[in-house]
Amino acid sequence: MEEGRGLTLLDTLKISGVNLKVNYNSNPEINDWNEDGKKDLIVGEQTYVSPNTGNIRVYLNQGTNDNPVFTTYTVIESSGSDIYHYRADPRIFDLDRDGVKDLLVGESYGYIFFYRNIGTNANPAFAGYDTLKMESGQPIDAYYGARFGMVDWYGDGDYDIIVSGYDGYIEMYENTEVVGIGEYGHETIIQTLSISPNPVTNTATLSYTLVQPSQVGITVYGADGRYQSTMFDQYQTTGHHTLNWKADLPAGVYFVHMAADTDVQTVRMIIVR
Repeated sequence: MEEGRGLTLLDTLKISGVNLKVNYNSNPEINDWNEDGKKDLIVGEQTYVSPNTGNIRVYLNQGTNDNPVFTTYTVIESSGSDIYHYRADPRIFDLDRDGVKDLLVGESYGYIFFYRNIGTNANPAFAGYDTLKMESGQPIDAYYGARFGMVDWYGDGDYDIIVSGYDGYIEMYENTEVVGIGEYGHETIIQTLSISPNPVTNTATLSYTLVQPSQVGITVYGADGRYQSTMFDQYQTTGHHTLNWKADLPAGVYFVHMAADTDVQTVRMIIVR
């Protein structure tokens, strides 16, 4: 195989047997939108028909992961109205780390918008948005045509933003806190959070102490920020707790997010085979 020739165009994605064409400037994202274990297709687009100047479509997979089948789509809404941003570039990511996936949207004027999920992972719901900002309060601005990705650039458990725009430059915004999102009232509830063994081969034990009774949610995310599984989601009493977890995920780097009321902590986990 010649260098640079490792990929082959297999086919164009189809809907009801016809090539899937999403107007102009389509921007796809893959995510299990309805949490049925199958990958779905989320697509931002551009159209010149007002007012729908950049809807975000969800094509649910009616087939399997090996053989996806798409038949129709719905449009993501916020507060009962279709979300639209000109040349919408959607990303699915739990930005506020509350255990449910959120919607981030880049758009033609260079901004990135954050739609907090007020629903569930299986049935997302949105009501309004915020603009991602720097510590100075200035919006993140890619000049025109924001195309972005989330990555843990420094391996510190905090996800940073890589963004490019019409001018061709690529910028990296380091995450020093949850970017552009107002901080919740915060108090330390979780203490001595650890995973053993780490790296993990088959099973792992998560150990932690709660300083007060709390609703506890423990969620696993991949290195790309995608939701992988929920370890635990129950109310727990004050004191020391352990949780045994079967590592049934592929080898790789993961992040375990633990939320106890307003306190959220993250530990890095490596799974080896």
